[in-house]
Amino acid sequence: MLWNRLLCEKRFKQSSNEAYEFDERNEFDKDYSRIISSSSFRRLQDKTQVYPLKRGDFVRTRLTHSLEVSHIASSIGKSIEKYLQRDDQKISSLLSVAGLIHDLGNPPFGHSGEYIIQDFFKEYLKKSAYDKILTDVQQKDLIHFDGNVQTFRILKKLQYLGDKDSYNLTYATLATIMKYPTDSMLGNKKDKGKIIERKFGYFDSEKDDYRKIAEEMGIVGKRHPVTFLLEAADDIAYCVADIEDGVQKKFITLNDLKDMLNKIEKKSEELQELIEKIEEYEEKNAKIENKSLFEKIVVQKIKIYIQGKMIQEVIKSFIKNEKTILNGDFNKELLDDGSYKDIKNGLKNLAKNKIFQSKERVFTDILAAKVLRKLLNTFIEGMIDWLINGEEASLTSKNIRVLISENYIINYETELKECKNKEDEIYTTLKLCVDFISGMTDQFAVDLYKKLQGITE
Repeated sequence: MLWNRLLCEKRFKQSSNEAYEFDERNEFDKDYSRIISSSSFRRLQDKTQVYPLKRGDFVRTRLTHSLEVSHIASSIGKSIEKYLQRDDQKISSLLSVAGLIHDLGNPPFGHSGEYIIQDFFKEYLKKSAYDKILTDVQQKDLIHFDGNVQTFRILKKLQYLGDKDSYNLTYATLATIMKYPTDSMLGNKKDKGKIIERKFGYFDSEKDDYRKIAEEMGIVGKRHPVTFLLEAADDIAYCVADIEDGVQKKFITLNDLKDMLNKIEKKSEELQELIEKIEEYEEKNAKIENKSLFEKIVVQKIKIYIQGKMIQEVIKSFIKNEKTILNGDFNKELLDDGSYKDIKNGLKNLAKNKIFQSKERVFTDILAAKVLRKLLNTFIEGMIDWLINGEEASLTSKNIRVLISENYIINYETELKECKNKEDEIYTTLKLCVDFISGMTDQFAVDLYKKLQGITE
């Protein structure tokens, strides 16, 4: 892979925007401008990061998380540009926009929402006998639904702006957000095989779009090198921030963090330095009598320290492994190549045990399952009736169709015309319902569920 080819500024449609005399933005800066004012991006402010349906000044949402990832990724990109002796700022700009959009496809209730949609289709396809009608790849697309895959679909098709090309982003931007450049048949091997096969990157409905991008850039079946940097920025942003949020919500204490670090078996120099740094922060803030405030301040300082160290680790690892990465042979995450791997994994496990298994999360996950299953059942039943019977469909089905946002309907009708047979039409109709429901915010999904159930405040 070659850098000039990897930083491809080509788009599916030539831009019709007027060129201004005083516009020094590169094409990836322009992608950033297209995204930041869009409705899909704004909806992230009411989508789960850690705590669904919670209001407050401190609690992170997907929006604030995405802004943090964008900033961290861009700063990493600047260091890589310096190493590569590139002064065009294209890598940092590409990482900035990629960080902004990497979570656009996340459904309501975050990863819990993903699992609920997956489980729903595992049952539904058998119950409806569509497992005997749909192709294997179409079935796997649904039962392995993934927010990252949905992101590519949104960016390529679902934000209707007058034509079929959605945001019409550059090839490089679209390629960078695809962590697993395989379809649902070749991917989803979890921890087996290559890193690019652990999940999947594109639905069958977008396979031709992926192929066109990948062939243009010479990355068919390979992860874009900048994707490694984006993935690292995402890890850096959330693995420490989740702990900070947990302390804020009193699910995690400073002692929990210290105990976790002391239990790490591999006693590296970096681990010892971190433990000593915590002691230093505790000593400097010892005069704060309010225990809760004391812990929050210390943990915030720890977060900044760890993120700074992790950023350095990622840059060093990328520089060390650049040739292997460009050859498509690098088979691990950049943070797993350095000395902060055990610390990163410890932070993730602490959040998993103290936050994601808390009673508050359990109650929310139960609510999420009721909400999403009801919405999926209702909209699929209505739209399948509409597909089969057209104007002879029930009044309820006609009303269900009216509830679906027009931009999704426009894309649905376009895809329906391209269907070659009945299974394609069913697959496309099921995808429409997933598009609409996965695009909802947490609160919108709950409110719509209540309306359908006849629940009034």
